Amino acid sequence: NSIPRPIPDAPWYSSSWFIIPASGILPFGSIFIEMYFVFTSFWSYKFYYVYGFMLLVYVILALVTICTTIVAVYFVLNAENYHWQWMSFLSAGSTAAYVFLYAIYYFVYKTQMTGLLQVSFYFGYMFLFCFSLFLMCGTVGAFGAGVFVRKIYGNVKID
Repeated sequence: NSIPRPIPDAPWYSSSWFIIPASGILPFGSIFIEMYFVFTSFWSYKFYYVYGFMLLVYVILALVTICTTIVAVYFVLNAENYHWQWMSFLSAGSTAAYVFLYAIYYFVYKTQMTGLLQVSFYFGYMFLFCFSLFLMCGTVGAFGAGVFVRKIYGNVKID
């Protein structure tokens, strides 16, 4: 059928305005303590020694991102919305927005940076870091959601 099926109105918990920001909270919660140590080592010139623990936090971030994205896609598909691809990418990548908000908090309360050059340097690098995190988490979440959707629809028989 070449005519796409109309998407019915979704309840509030299945709208993109709720799902995208809400699904970024849990992955951010899994990394925010480690973010303090990474920011301190980078911006306060302290040494960072626990790279093995950072790898473990990265693996936890990937797993939590995949799980929350699968739940978000399930809510979207349950509301009969078949546009799940960008929703999965954006909901997984929304963790980067919380990291950027944490970077603003860290700048205001933990650093003593002043002047246009220091402020632009800090926020320029934090924007690049958060944009890279957005792309990374979005890719991981979209991949996990794609595997989930192929798995649940792989056994559906069309008569």
